[in-house]
Amino acid sequence: MKLNNGLVVLDKHNVHQTVHIAAFVKVGTKNEEDFPAGTAHFMEHMLFKGTQSFTAQQLADEMDAIGGEVNAYTTKEYTCYTIKTLQRFEERAIHLLDEMLNCSTFPEEEVRREQQVILEEIKMTEDDPEDLIYEVFQEQAFSNTPFAVPILGTKASVGQIDREVLINFYSRFYRADHIIISYAGQDSTVLRDVFSRMTPAQTDKTAPIDYRFEPFSDVQHHDYEQAHLLIGYDAVGYHHPLYDAFSLFSSMFGESVSSPLFRRLREELGLCYNVYSSLDAYSEGGVFSIYIACDHTAVEEAASEIDRLLAAFKDQVTEEQLTRAKTYLITNAYMNNDYDGHIMMRNGQSYMYYGRVVTLEEFEAHIEAITLTDIHKVLQMLAVQPSRMTFTKSLS
Repeated sequence: MKLNNGLVVLDKHNVHQTVHIAAFVKVGTKNEEDFPAGTAHFMEHMLFKGTQSFTAQQLADEMDAIGGEVNAYTTKEYTCYTIKTLQRFEERAIHLLDEMLNCSTFPEEEVRREQQVILEEIKMTEDDPEDLIYEVFQEQAFSNTPFAVPILGTKASVGQIDREVLINFYSRFYRADHIIISYAGQDSTVLRDVFSRMTPAQTDKTAPIDYRFEPFSDVQHHDYEQAHLLIGYDAVGYHHPLYDAFSLFSSMFGESVSSPLFRRLREELGLCYNVYSSLDAYSEGGVFSIYIACDHTAVEEAASEIDRLLAAFKDQVTEEQLTRAKTYLITNAYMNNDYDGHIMMRNGQSYMYYGRVVTLEEFEAHIEAITLTDIHKVLQMLAVQPSRMTFTKSLS
């Protein structure tokens, strides 16, 4: 349901004593434009740091008082705030969310303190090679585009974010017509009444986001016990006709213990403990990637095996394997929908991506329609030169 002010409320009725609420704000790292890198993520932190009615401590105390779970995260494309609590505390939870989305005050001392917190968060990423290699990869593969920007920002850019920057970002993006609220509970009347009072805003025209994936090969030297290899291929966004086929292919090729990627590199060759493939899709495009952590002496062998597996997949995949992979995806989709929290998130993300809630029946029909020819088209796209990032020890 779209309210008169442009805010969208998605309502999943249940009869349980728990209520799930998620607010999806249509702003992520790719929308930061003239704002310092990491502003969207900094904003996510600051919405918990004080409003017109609550100090940061009072806000935290009120969240604890309703005994619920409150969380948030930032992506390249949107920011999400979630609350789970009992139905009897629903009205208090809704007013807390309303305060955060409409009445945050960004106290100077909290901004300075949160800068230090986020700098520590950046250090955590730098200490985790699996996280770091994805960030470094994106900086080079998406060079000079908004997709190259780390979600957390950089140490330099975070230092540029002050109260004025946050207020300007908040007033520009935290508007009724930029928000989708997904609800799973007994009655969304209170939620709709509260957020119908949010100031309406005219949706402005945003410039197209520049998306370019550039092949590269880079080796960086780190003193990690293992080498880390990330190979990425230009893929498709979630509006592309081959998106479902790409998702199915990734599931088949490297997302399970029965996949050829896992079976060959770990089970047969013993090269690694951790290896997998994944698809990151955006509105403008996507990246299919393969990650492996292995001994420093095994990097080239692992890369050669990955190339060989991809080249051989077209001739080895069968209708039976395709059917089994479809069953796996469809079964998981339905089983996940047993949980109201998952339904809430799925509905919100679906509306965020497609402007409507895609039903499970539609999803199943899309997956069932995938053919071996579609998988072959995916493999043709992956035959183009990939990008490659390697973390290994220096030979000196």
